[in-house]
Amino acid sequence: MTKSLAEKKHPEGTPGICMAAVIPIRRAPKEQSEMISQLLFGEYYITEEILDKWLRITTIFDLYTGWIDRKFFRDAEWEEGRESLKNETVLYGKLAEIEMPDGSSQLITAGSSLYFFDQVKHEFRIGKQKYVIRPLSGEILLSSEIISETARQFMNTPYLWGGRSVYGFDCSGFIQTLFKIHNVSFPRDTSQQVLAGQVIPSLKDALPGDLAFFCNDAGKVNHVGMVMAEGHIIHCSGWVRIDRLDEKGIFNSEHGIHTHKLMEVRRVRSW
Repeated sequence: MTKSLAEKKHPEGTPGICMAAVIPIRRAPKEQSEMISQLLFGEYYITEEILDKWLRITTIFDLYTGWIDRKFFRDAEWEEGRESLKNETVLYGKLAEIEMPDGSSQLITAGSSLYFFDQVKHEFRIGKQKYVIRPLSGEILLSSEIISETARQFMNTPYLWGGRSVYGFDCSGFIQTLFKIHNVSFPRDTSQQVLAGQVIPSLKDALPGDLAFFCNDAGKVNHVGMVMAEGHIIHCSGWVRIDRLDEKGIFNSEHGIHTHKLMEVRRVRSW
């Protein structure tokens, strides 16, 4: 049975905003359910269904649907949200600290959305509330248009199923966050990402920033990484790492084997 969202009588369809560093999005409305994605700080969503302790939401950024714990809900004025999205800066550096209205501080991660950012004062705002931001690892603003160079700053970030942040990525979450930092909206899952852009006929024609997709023995796509220079790839498998890439797939020099079978390379855009 649908319940009220909080103390106020919010109907289904109410917009919300992520005010935590990361909010897990789960497949089903229970703590034991798998995490299928995450909301990052500043991302908007729409509530689709309201239960006692859970909300089924659809994200505005990538139209992803799942369940979040109701205690994370923060109301958002969607008309103002539309204007905010036109004035969005995406955090480039791995970690930053923001000063909250009550004087406490909070960490946020790369890929977080900052609205109406003032580069001189290092301030941004959500609604009428202003926040001061201090970079802790890397800069606030994108420092290079070369996406493969941005990818390097996340080396050794651990693998986390459903992850989109420096606390842990899955393979497609890593790619999606890189694209978001470079102000490109990109699908969440590998099965969606493999439909984007144009196929590159040969690996020798691939450029840094192209995406390489891999498949299982049945030909189903199951992994994605980003092409680097000189026959290398950066991808999240166990952790964010750089390995060799050839026509067979990803070659792990530590073990002397190919770990992923190359399916195709696609160019979403020229970097």
